[in-house]
Amino acid sequence: MRSFAISTVLVMSSLLTSSIFAAPTFASTAAKKEWQETRSWDAIFTQHQVEPQQAKQQQAKPQKTKPQQASGVVVLWNENKQQGYTNNLKRANQGFLPASTFKIPNSLIALELGVVKDEHQVFKWDGKSRDIATWNRDHNLITGMKYSVVPVYQEFARQIGEARMSKMIASFDYGNEDISGNLDSFWLDGGIQISATEQIDFLRRLYHNKIHASERSQRIVKQAMLTEANSDYIIRAKTGYAVRAEPSIGWWVGWVELDDNVWFFAMNMDIPDAAGLPLRQAITKEVLKLEHVIP
Repeated sequence: MRSFAISTVLVMSSLLTSSIFAAPTFASTAAKKEWQETRSWDAIFTQHQVEPQQAKQQQAKPQKTKPQQASGVVVLWNENKQQGYTNNLKRANQGFLPASTFKIPNSLIALELGVVKDEHQVFKWDGKSRDIATWNRDHNLITGMKYSVVPVYQEFARQIGEARMSKMIASFDYGNEDISGNLDSFWLDGGIQISATEQIDFLRRLYHNKIHASERSQRIVKQAMLTEANSDYIIRAKTGYAVRAEPSIGWWVGWVELDDNVWFFAMNMDIPDAAGLPLRQAITKEVLKLEHVIP
C-alpha cells in the first residue's frame, strides 16, 4: 500500500515520467514469445450475462430473447517481468475496430499538429442536441476524453486531414494502419483494426514516451487518460464501443501504475446491447484482482 496521501499521488502523477518506476529497457511485445494463455479467466466472462440485441419487431407481441454468457478476451502485460498473459491468445491477436480507444492516438496527432494547443483549450459545443447529455456542452481535451465526446474528435480528424492522419498513424505503427472509410468516423466504421496485443504494444510505447511524437504531447495525453487514483494504484485508460461492428465490440485499454511496477491491460468483448457496457471495466478489474494487481 502506498504510504503517501492520495493528493500527493495526484500531484506526482501529473509529472507522468516513467522514470518514477524501475521499468526495464523498452522492447516491443511483438518481438517476444513470453505469452502465457490461461483459460481460467474464461470463468470470469461466463459468470456474467449480456442481453442480446433487441431487433425491431413489427409484431404486436415482441419476441423474448434469452441473456447470453459474456464472451471476450483480457490481455495483461507485467512490465517488470516482461511477461504477457491472456485467456485467449487467438482472440488477443485478432483485429477489431478500435472505436473510442482511438481517441488516444487521435489526441496525440491533434496535439502534434497544433489542431489542439493544450489540455486547456476550449472546444465550443456546436449547439446540436445529442442523446448523450454530457456531449451537449463545451469541452477541453481532458473532458473530451473523459466523456468520450465523439463530435469533438470528429472535428479533430477533419482538421487533421486524410494525408496527415494516414502519415501519423503509420508512424505510430498503430494496428493495420488502414484509415479507409470516412475521415471523421473510420475508427467507428472504417477499415482500421487493432488487436488487444497491438493495443498493449502501443500503450507501452506511450508510457515510455516512445511514440513518434513529442514528450509534451504524450504527457498531456497520459494526463487526459487518468481514470482512477487512490492510495494503492493509478489507472490510466480509455473505453471504446464499436457499436457499428457485427457483433458490437466493447474495449477497455490502459495500464495500472503501482509503486514498483506497471501492468498494461487490454480487453475486448462482444457487447450486443449497451446495457452490457459496464462489464468492460468490471471483468477487467476482476482479472486484475485475481492476479493480485489491485486489491
